[in-house]
Amino acid sequence: MSSQGSYQISTIASNIDKEINRLKAQVDLFWDKEFKRYVEFGLEDGMKIAELGSGPGFVTENLLKALPNIHITALEIDSILVEYAAQYLKENQFDRYEIVQGSIMTTGFPDNSFDFAITRLVLEHLPDPVGAVREICRIIKPGGKAVFVDNDFEMHIMTFPSFGSLRELYEAYCQSRSEEGGNPKIGRELPLILKRGGLSNIDFEVISAHSEVVGDEKFFKSEGIGIPSKLVRDGFLPSKVLADISVQWRNVVKSEDHAILRQLYMAVGEKMSVGEV
Repeated sequence: MSSQGSYQISTIASNIDKEINRLKAQVDLFWDKEFKRYVEFGLEDGMKIAELGSGPGFVTENLLKALPNIHITALEIDSILVEYAAQYLKENQFDRYEIVQGSIMTTGFPDNSFDFAITRLVLEHLPDPVGAVREICRIIKPGGKAVFVDNDFEMHIMTFPSFGSLRELYEAYCQSRSEEGGNPKIGRELPLILKRGGLSNIDFEVISAHSEVVGDEKFFKSEGIGIPSKLVRDGFLPSKVLADISVQWRNVVKSEDHAILRQLYMAVGEKMSVGEV
């Protein structure tokens, strides 16, 4: 098991550049609804924000565009993604941010440093998600909020018409990630994990993306073939199942009445002040 958890960009997919493009599409797919929830949960302009597990910098970019007076500290453990984000944000001439390479488990940031923390698609890859929440609780200010966004692969992509081999793919993915210390079905557990990590006033939301609303293309870009191909090579998924998925996926898209649906799970908690604990 890697100390980095079950996601490392150099090993999770068959092509790093394609995986980075998929990560961008995964942000684009949900961003409008996701950002609205951040604001509802307490995100305001002028805040000092921690983004934990910031990846290639696409969420950082969107936040900087939307809120002209924030400052973001982006923490990422993967050196490839740190280097990419630094170059990407510099090329796009952003400021008001810093990128730090380090672990969400031991950030090294002082106590009570941030007004708001965002941790997106990270807890599901960690062997100790409660420990990560506890560390984030430490670094946000009393009254500060921490939001966690994750998947639950029991309800991942659904289609109409539906087809069974998609379920086989997700079970193979879950087995692969679980063997690396992750929990791809963590979405339903988020409120309790936040509570055990020391946060209070917890709330929980599910946001959805639907092909009839956002179009098919965003779904195509946010999935890709890199991870399924790697699952076949690593022995988690039979090649005939992947071949069937390709055929069935084309049949779905050809159907005049087709639908593609995906969810993300969001939980928010507040750090209480000493007198309120």
